[in-house]
Amino acid sequence: MSETTAKHKEYFFEIDERGNVLHNGVEIDDKPFIHVFFTRLKENTTGKYNDYPYYSPSGYEINFVKPIDTPIVYQRWGNNKLWYHDTLSVPFEQESLTVSDDGILYHTAKVGGKGRIAMPALMHLTEHIEPFGEYFQFRHPDTGKTSIVEPTSMPSHLRFLHPRKDNTCFGCGDANPHGLQLSFLYNEQEKAAESWFLPPSFMNGSLGIMHGGFVALLLDEVMGKTLSGQGVKAPTGTLNIRYHRPTPIGQTLYLKGKQISEHGRKFVIKGEIRNEQHQLLAEAEGLFIRLHITT
Repeated sequence: MSETTAKHKEYFFEIDERGNVLHNGVEIDDKPFIHVFFTRLKENTTGKYNDYPYYSPSGYEINFVKPIDTPIVYQRWGNNKLWYHDTLSVPFEQESLTVSDDGILYHTAKVGGKGRIAMPALMHLTEHIEPFGEYFQFRHPDTGKTSIVEPTSMPSHLRFLHPRKDNTCFGCGDANPHGLQLSFLYNEQEKAAESWFLPPSFMNGSLGIMHGGFVALLLDEVMGKTLSGQGVKAPTGTLNIRYHRPTPIGQTLYLKGKQISEHGRKFVIKGEIRNEQHQLLAEAEGLFIRLHITT
């Protein structure tokens, strides 16, 4: 439908879950028009037609827009970009992927905050999504870098600890190109951290199993994250490790750290590593000492 005023004409469009632009139920296939339509698409700040949350001005015409889901729907993934029209795209940022409770994948968008990912982009991307405990992570096919595909809703006591952009830590820093860039799931109620990690071949020892020093590093990381999740900076004071079984390369490991006690600046943390059969491979107890920061 359309409405004419003294100053301009108003038109009303819908965007379906596949990204098609519809006018009166008819799909618009005019590519130059669609290009301009999306280039000028913005939030509706006109104060009119609140059930149409977006609009696209074009000269003396105003196109009011109501999406079925999101105003931007990504159709294709290529050249490390997500395309929502033949000529329009955004840089692909794997850290921006989220998933809804009903399994719909989203990526940040310039309009509407997030854009739905439709076929065939969805099929291409899901080839590189793998489990992270009960959740999922994306592994980039070119770089091997992993990042959590965060759910759009989570229990309030759970949150992910991602590799920090400005951190060069070998275990959890994003700024270290040679590091492991580990992510963790932090449980505020339990003061515990978990991670699931597929070790690369460079962590091998001489016997074809993980080097014991790397086992210690993984335990130290997951134990330290029980404090990082609380905003506590506390370097390792002591770390006592018991190695129960060889830690394999080539299968996903489960890491867990849990705070046991706190006395002043001192924290006692326990950690463990288990294999895919949930067998205990190594465990540790550590003393972590909060930094004494003076102003």
